Amino acid sequence: MSRARFWMTTAVVVLAVAGLAAVAYFTPLMSVRKVAVSGVSQHSGLTAEQVTAHAGVPKGRPLLQVNTAEAARRVASIAEVETARVRRQYPSTIEVIVVERTPVARVETDNAVHVLDRLAVPYRHYERGVAVPREVARLPLLKTPNPGPTDPATKAALRVVTELPPDLRGRIASVNAESPVNITFALRNDATVVWGDATRGADKAIAWRAISTRKGTLYNVSSPDFPSYR
Repeated sequence: MSRARFWMTTAVVVLAVAGLAAVAYFTPLMSVRKVAVSGVSQHSGLTAEQVTAHAGVPKGRPLLQVNTAEAARRVASIAEVETARVRRQYPSTIEVIVVERTPVARVETDNAVHVLDRLAVPYRHYERGVAVPREVARLPLLKTPNPGPTDPATKAALRVVTELPPDLRGRIASVNAESPVNITFALRNDATVVWGDATRGADKAIAWRAISTRKGTLYNVSSPDFPSYR
């Protein structure tokens, strides 16, 4: 192939690609006809309609003109959303994928009850004197000097609770985290479990389940190889 013919072929290909890009960007041939939402469940109270509204993607806009990063940022601003992703699905769909926050514990102050997720983010709030939903009242009450997403004791305690099997988690009335290495549980039957730090959670859960069949008021699994009770 001669050099002139090579450059002519290259120019034709470039023009064709540019033309296709222009068609995709400026014309309604590949425009938004549907916004699909996934990851929304009924337990959080969040709806697909709320997510779609926050995404703010107008129908009829060419897909390439949709700023997916900005749409994801708007969806992530919803209190119940932990993370959000927005992507184009050709020829005509914008897909919004959310990960909802999961309630792990509650913190009570003089003025309100706050629900914390696994990252220690307080994302639901109920004023004192207002009845909280049953599922919130059943969450373990977190007791720690400085609760919050930057507090090491808070993060350690919530990591422990998150990793517990559901049957054991359901026994806990409150979690006392004086420090990241001094975590204890007050159980609904008035017994106490000494957990220690956030390491070896699976082993400690096995040890707790094993000795909980013994009658006692204090169970210590901080050293899961040598659990004790009295």
